[in-house]
Amino acid sequence: MEERIIELETRVAYQDKLLSDLDEVVQAFAKRVEKVEQRLSDLQDRQPEHQAELEPHNTPPPHY
Repeated sequence: MEERIIELETRVAYQDKLLSDLDEVVQAFAKRVEKVEQRLSDLQDRQPEHQAELEPHNTPPPHY
């Protein structure tokens, strides 16, 4: 009986460690996603500025 208790305690300890490690990974990815979302938002805010720069390239040359 005592062996089973020790085995269960060992399993719980490994599972606790695994959960802790996975939590760290999830937090790291969440930070990366926040950074990417912020950069995307910044790019979307700047897009109208650069759209005006692109328009002359889409029009035919003046000699047509």
